[in-house]
Amino acid sequence: MNRANHPTRRHSVRGPVARLAMAAALAGGAALGSLALSAPAQAQDQQQEERQREFTPAFVEVYQPVAAMLEGEAANPEGARAQIGSVEAAAQSPDDRYAAGNLILSIGNKLNDPALQRRGLEMMLATNTVPASELARFNFFVGQLAYNAGDYAAARSAVEAAMAANYTDNDNDPGNDPEYIIIQSYVAEDNPTAAVDYTVQAAQRRLDAGQPVPERWLLRALQTTYDSELAPQAVDVSDLLLKTHPTEQNWKNAIQVVNALTEFPEDQRVDLYRLMQAAGVLDERTTMIRFIEDLDPRIMANEVGDILALGLQNGQFSATDSYYTEVKPIVDERAPLDRREIDTTIAQARSGDSLDAMNAGDVLYSLDDYARAAEMYQLAIEKGADADTARTRLGIAQTMQGDYAAAQTTFGQVDGQREPIARLWAIYAAQQAG
Repeated sequence: MNRANHPTRRHSVRGPVARLAMAAALAGGAALGSLALSAPAQAQDQQQEERQREFTPAFVEVYQPVAAMLEGEAANPEGARAQIGSVEAAAQSPDDRYAAGNLILSIGNKLNDPALQRRGLEMMLATNTVPASELARFNFFVGQLAYNAGDYAAARSAVEAAMAANYTDNDNDPGNDPEYIIIQSYVAEDNPTAAVDYTVQAAQRRLDAGQPVPERWLLRALQTTYDSELAPQAVDVSDLLLKTHPTEQNWKNAIQVVNALTEFPEDQRVDLYRLMQAAGVLDERTTMIRFIEDLDPRIMANEVGDILALGLQNGQFSATDSYYTEVKPIVDERAPLDRREIDTTIAQARSGDSLDAMNAGDVLYSLDDYARAAEMYQLAIEKGADADTARTRLGIAQTMQGDYAAAQTTFGQVDGQREPIARLWAIYAAQQAG
């Protein structure tokens, strides 16, 4: 992932408060105009409910002339703005304050003033008389307005209240996604750990409920782990991303971020590159060269030969490429020797120590002889090899020969610094199992 291309720390969420057009008409103190909702039936129900409100005569006397300033061709919303304090002071009952908030919202809509829009909505909500059907929408709009004003804690509180009132995001606009607004609010506050933790928890709740997890949540979280160098959290996010949206690009991003944030030594890093190759995302020249150098063409000539061939196929190398022409002769000289000497290598593994067994497993793996490679890695474990290294390689060999259930079990036994690599491989094995 490119640091230069990540989303800006703060962006405006789309604020559709202007659509929350509230009529500002008070007739004889008996009724207040309704919310103009998108569904006519809802609007009618809301009007009926609003007509039941009762207002104090003193409030109506102050309210009516200010409301009239918003009507007709001679509307004077700036004049109405100047009278807001008087309207607020005159409001005595909850219904008065609800009407005052309604009016302030209308003035804010006329003037396209987000601060007034939020002030009006919050005043209405504070009366505890907002119809239940509108609680989610009102709170969500307050959350959007607070976010755009940089009041991130208030934005989270309002959005959480909207979700508690069953706010539903019915489109694919990030600005209408409540959890995404909360995630972005933490990022904007320079609190990346909270942003990622919230994302992981929200995504897991969705998974546990059998609901889809928006890809944008996890991509935002993965970018945040990269920008803030949160290596352990990067693995958790990658796990969720690859389980829910296993595209080639996501495989590539996840592996690259985990690799970038963890100082894997070369003997561990090659197993990440092997995963990239298995997932079909080993497609960049610099990565291929580093993979080759980590393997060492003098030791793993056959596997290096496969990478050179892949590079030729996808245009990352050419037959006249200076790097290619440097490495290819080494491969051509060494690869046949490994094939001819494999029986001797296996015999040495059986009679020798754990290092001999690991070496035999690696050579067999480079020859695509995954079954016998797995046998050698198991032998290495029995002879006392580093268990995490041997089990990682054993799991990879099991995966490559299609023994996905065994591979997942093996990867689950890997601890230490190799654990992130094993987790990613386990996800791949599970997906291959179908």
